[in-house]
Amino acid sequence: MSIPLYGFLQGDVLGLLILAEEHETVHALSERLQEAASVRVGHTQDVRVIYKGNVLAPGLTLREAGLASLERFDVVRS
Repeated sequence: MSIPLYGFLQGDVLGLLILAEEHETVHALSERLQEAASVRVGHTQDVRVIYKGNVLAPGLTLREAGLASLERFDVVRS
């Protein structure tokens, strides 16, 4: 099932709507956001995903992390 999420990448001036799948990992989500913002912000490997003030483990699926439709997540450099 697709989940629309609002992603904000540190250093970008725009928030982006990302369509994700529940079985996708947190790491894959961070990669997709960085790819979508690549025209404005350079890619980096060392990032953290923040959701509701908590750092998410990269190997969690979005379902395990509890992300729901139209919620915000942030990708910040470590």
